[in-house]
Amino acid sequence: MNKKILKNTFFLSGSQVVARTIGFLYFVVLARVFSVEDFGILAWVLGFGYNFYPLADFGIERVVLKDVSREPKKRGAYLARLIPLKIILAIASVLISILLALVLGLRGFKLFLVFVFVLSMLPYNLVFLFAAFDNAREKVITFTISTMAVSLTSVVLGLSMFKMGFGLGGILFGYFLSSLAVLIWFLSGERSKKFVVKWKIDWQFNKKILSRSWVFASFLVLAVFYLRTPLILTGIILGDHAAGIFGAASKFIEAGILIPQSLALALFPSFSKMILKNKSRLKKEYLKNLSLLFLFSLPIGIVMFLLGKPFMGLVYGQNYLVSGEVFSLFGLVMVLFFVNSLPGNIIQTSKKPKVFLPWSAANFLVALISGLVLIPRVGLVGGVFALLIGEVFGLIINNLFVFKILNSGK
Repeated sequence: MNKKILKNTFFLSGSQVVARTIGFLYFVVLARVFSVEDFGILAWVLGFGYNFYPLADFGIERVVLKDVSREPKKRGAYLARLIPLKIILAIASVLISILLALVLGLRGFKLFLVFVFVLSMLPYNLVFLFAAFDNAREKVITFTISTMAVSLTSVVLGLSMFKMGFGLGGILFGYFLSSLAVLIWFLSGERSKKFVVKWKIDWQFNKKILSRSWVFASFLVLAVFYLRTPLILTGIILGDHAAGIFGAASKFIEAGILIPQSLALALFPSFSKMILKNKSRLKKEYLKNLSLLFLFSLPIGIVMFLLGKPFMGLVYGQNYLVSGEVFSLFGLVMVLFFVNSLPGNIIQTSKKPKVFLPWSAANFLVALISGLVLIPRVGLVGGVFALLIGEVFGLIINNLFVFKILNSGK
């Protein structure tokens, strides 16, 4: 791993660690402020709403990373055309999320909370479009600042709204206000010169981009739904109280997997170049980084497995002691999350990533069906077992495809 990749990984991972630490502490405060049932509603709405963030991006981040990393001169033309496209995609994603919520039977206050939260996709989609362009040039400071700023301001603004008496709605509206505040900051002063260009609606360009990005979008949407499906199913099948218990434990997973995801993001531009020019070197880099991820994950998984119940009781309080068993089992899942974070770089930078898409869908369906079968039978831990089954399945199929690509002469 060269110095630039190491530095970028440090900043990407560091910003995610800081942001997720802030978010986790915020989650703990909210768990203690609200009842387990109300906290379950909050956790369910967040879990449901976050599924649509990658739909709003629609794989465009990966196209930017792939194209601009190879041809930096395309930056201006891409940015001018992608700004209006990302706005349209964000609006469409808000509408789709509300429609799906209605299909799932949500009505009244819970449906309103979903709407309030998913509004945050509108400014968020632009903030991280700008960050993607700098990531493509292996300049990660924009992403680093954005990640920490959105997390910190969501806490400050959410708690302010709560203090003003807006309850759960105020907490969720804070996410919209935080992304909007960061977007305004980006577009003000000297910073605006780097990102503001004349918008251009180019339907031919949009069609071309979307014809490529839908594959990346499908991967991301499936991955995000896959991760949060156990929480959603737990809330639907077992109720808001169970969703609160499961959500408290799963928050650690959401935070922990961002470390390997940050490494994967930092490696993406260099992997994108090597797959075109030097597959033998890429194979060595892949195996080396896969080994590092595995070794790094082991102590994390072991600590989680051994200290589940006392840790959850200490952090969340006595009302959440039952979530200790869920947390312990998540330790096993965490190790697999680490080693499964890297294959996507190879698959998505290959010439035909769509060939893998049916298998990615199969991975999601394995976890979904496992959850539908296990949660009613064994309760809360059924959701963890569903993810464990999905990760084992993913580990096998991911690496079969990766080595097929790396051993190919094309």
